[in-house]
Amino acid sequence: MLRDHVQNDDLIFRHAALGMALISLHGTFIMINPALCDLLGHPQHDIDSTAPLDHTYKDLLADIRRFGESLANERNISGRFERPLDQVSGRRLTVTIHVSLIRDKDALPLHYLVQFENRTPLLEIEEKLKSTEFALTDIHNSYHELLEKMQLAVLITKKGIIQYANPAALRLVHAQDRSEALGLSTNMVVDATYHTALEERRKIYDVKKALNPIVYLINCMDGRQKYVEGFTLIINYEGEHAAVNVFKDITDQKQREEYMMQSEKLTMSGQLAAGIAHEIRNPLTSINGFMKLIRSSKRSPETYYEIIESELKRIELIVNELLVLSKPQGKHVSKPINVLPMLEQVITLMNVQAALKNIEITLERADVPQWIVGETNQLKQVFINLLKNGMDAMDSSGTILVSVDSTEQEVWIRVQDEGSGMTPEQVQKLGQPFFTTKDTGTGLGFMITQNIIHNHGGSIQIESEPGQGTAFTVKLPKTMKPEHT
Repeated sequence: MLRDHVQNDDLIFRHAALGMALISLHGTFIMINPALCDLLGHPQHDIDSTAPLDHTYKDLLADIRRFGESLANERNISGRFERPLDQVSGRRLTVTIHVSLIRDKDALPLHYLVQFENRTPLLEIEEKLKSTEFALTDIHNSYHELLEKMQLAVLITKKGIIQYANPAALRLVHAQDRSEALGLSTNMVVDATYHTALEERRKIYDVKKALNPIVYLINCMDGRQKYVEGFTLIINYEGEHAAVNVFKDITDQKQREEYMMQSEKLTMSGQLAAGIAHEIRNPLTSINGFMKLIRSSKRSPETYYEIIESELKRIELIVNELLVLSKPQGKHVSKPINVLPMLEQVITLMNVQAALKNIEITLERADVPQWIVGETNQLKQVFINLLKNGMDAMDSSGTILVSVDSTEQEVWIRVQDEGSGMTPEQVQKLGQPFFTTKDTGTGLGFMITQNIIHNHGGSIQIESEPGQGTAFTVKLPKTMKPEHT
């Protein structure tokens, strides 16, 4: 039955970049994904049953069980701890183990969802960098050789200008030689959608003298774009303070996320299909009626043709907006977007489904364009998800208010429903894999929504009270009006 319980989440489980496992409350494997097989060094096709793994990793399972029991005792939903993990080959890894206690609808514990994050490569590189930091001046040649041979991309920058790039970094950005990269500003390499995050990171360092790991979308020399993840160390380079930035390519991982997003879109398209068909049937009935009037009349008033043309345009608008959801995503090109027409298009589409539940969607905004930089279809998906969540939270009838405001730096889009609302505990768990307040669902919709907003350099704020509805406020970096619009 546990396998039946997770079958709806099988897609994200199998395609997750991190090693994942479902573990019983008694400390035995229920299911493991391919990424965990790779991490442990077990060929997946050789694993007929998880029972042998229970014996091999009994100490690991015991640690997870003890940690999970401590979560339950402290009434926590999730937590993490670090421990060594031995591969089949005997290599010892350092992993961060994320444990989430999964409960049923009655809040009774079911099992643990466990994710294994391999920290070994980054820790090894970080250790090597730290071990050489104090001797960089005296052992410059050795240090240079180390960087040249590293498989991870390394950029050394001073005040945001690239001073050094190792061969792996040149391969990452598809540079023909080092001269193409040296002297470039990091604002040229990092995509514009992440400039706000880049500047915020610099401000945090000025105050706290610490830099957290980061994910960026970068622009390569040949026009392609890639997602990278890495960390930064501040060192003394050629007599001055400089930043050593170590990155790895996570584009494939992001593509898997895009695949999950596309699956979520197709699911939503299916749910909208019935409403779309109902909405299209009404103008078709009008067109059919006026065609009969034209045939029976010796004179065809121009008004008939105007009504028929208006109804056809209405059908075309509905169909075009539906196609946006199911159209495969190609290369994402960020560009200036006026959010007001985009929101009007989304509301036009969602009004079809809202009408079936006697729900009204209203847009409240000033007639002043609000410009951001982003990818139109992805941002439409964000507000479709939020509107759909609002409708799902409302039993029948009511109003969803969409309002637009702005500051000097940000555009704020607020989606306020009149639904059942959520407790603070439910709000805190939103965005976790497999958590949903609906009777059916995977919880992926809001996780995808958060990911899109994060990739656009924005944030999302949630305000909710049981019985009082929920408000989602999306904050996106503001940009200047483009010269040619």
